[in-house]
Amino acid sequence: MAKTPEPTFELRFVAPGLLPEQIPFRSVSDALGAIQDLASGRDPFETRQVPQEKQIGLLKVRRGSAVYSCISRAPDEARKNLNLVGKMLSGLDGKYKEGDLMVSAFRPIETLSTVARTIGCRLEVYPAAKKDSPIFAIEAGDFDKLSSRLLLKGEATVLGTIVRAGGATGMRCLMRVPERHHLLYCDVEDRKLVRQLGKHLYEQIAATGTATWIHRSWHIYEFSIRGFTQPKLGDPTKTIAKLRDAGLSAWDSIPDPDAYTKGK
Repeated sequence: MAKTPEPTFELRFVAPGLLPEQIPFRSVSDALGAIQDLASGRDPFETRQVPQEKQIGLLKVRRGSAVYSCISRAPDEARKNLNLVGKMLSGLDGKYKEGDLMVSAFRPIETLSTVARTIGCRLEVYPAAKKDSPIFAIEAGDFDKLSSRLLLKGEATVLGTIVRAGGATGMRCLMRVPERHHLLYCDVEDRKLVRQLGKHLYEQIAATGTATWIHRSWHIYEFSIRGFTQPKLGDPTKTIAKLRDAGLSAWDSIPDPDAYTKGK
């Protein structure tokens, strides 16, 4: 008989009287997916999915309250990344300097905080070895602590292509933005504006509104559209050629750079 492999870590849902069968499968799936991202170091803004060689699997579930034993195909890296997340969360008092880890952990921590709030529990990640204290724990308010340090809000213009506008549950718009792997989900100010956006599906627009960015990485986290225009763009090939011809020293001598780059 094959020996059961040792788990890499455990995810626990902790609350008085909580049993595994009481937890919705969607919440378990969301939590495990977020832990998967943290263990692999995946940046959800840049990488579409976790590489197969870094994926985790579920070994077993047991009570007390609800314990999910997980195994990673890259156990050493998983333990290292989870320990780094633990140090980061313990340093939210201001001693920890934000960096790439905070950016990549941002979405997963939001997911885990949402699950904790929905279930009314605390999520704890333990090493496989028996220890009294978790690597880290996530509660409902932890994402708020993180976002208060990392989110910046201001007016912005975003260039992108409209993929969808409208929706049964709210006024939303989906845009495909250059150099961004995932579609940008946007709130829209009113229904009249949603209808106007819907008339320009698969067309490029310059959307103006309020953006929320993640500090230092400048990834757009949220965007609310207040209006839009359709700019007339020049031929990019000709524009680049003209920029090269101009040279750094000659740029100041061009009377109208905007007209020059647009081929006028």
